[in-house]
Amino acid sequence: MVAVLKSQILVVDDHPLFRAGLALAIHREPDLEVVAEVGSAAEAVDIIRTQPVDLAILDVLMPRTNGVSLANDLFDLKPSLKILALSVLDEPAMISAMLRAGASGYATKTQSPDEILGAVRSVLSGHAYLPPQAPRETILAMSKASPDRPLERLTRREREIFNLLIHGNTNEQIGTQLFISRRTVETHRLRIMRKLAATSLIAMIRVAAREGALSE
Repeated sequence: MVAVLKSQILVVDDHPLFRAGLALAIHREPDLEVVAEVGSAAEAVDIIRTQPVDLAILDVLMPRTNGVSLANDLFDLKPSLKILALSVLDEPAMISAMLRAGASGYATKTQSPDEILGAVRSVLSGHAYLPPQAPRETILAMSKASPDRPLERLTRREREIFNLLIHGNTNEQIGTQLFISRRTVETHRLRIMRKLAATSLIAMIRVAAREGALSE
């Protein structure tokens, strides 16, 4: 009998009952496995540092942190991580903020377990997910709109790599300087380009020049 390769999932929510119920629903699926369920950002960071995780399901509103900040912290540790945001709220501004932060999907806690599991599988397969009732066109337009300070979209690690790239460092050189693999640098680079809507290094340099970052 061939063993099923299960996707590894981290559930982050400060409500124990909801968190346990979601973890149980995921555990029942033959192709999904919850590696941990935690109630704080600090615990989520520890799990990403120490265990293999394919997808993190993040509660958008938690004490002492928020989904955007936590997503940035987790992407700094593992840029290939996929994130599904989860909240009781379905406000377009909040959804678009999570998409700008790099989340691949956004579901609401009012959706059925089957719908949330569908969102999980959609994100794992590389597709974006929005709740059916959400104003899709409005959210996508808001998520793609350039903020007044586009470099604020970048995480701390992404900003570090961005600065090295615009000053002429290659992926290999950056990996050596930051003690990370070339592939990790490439993943960060792709995220940076998507966040800045830049299609090339020249386009990134133009953004840097416009934002006064070339002198950093």
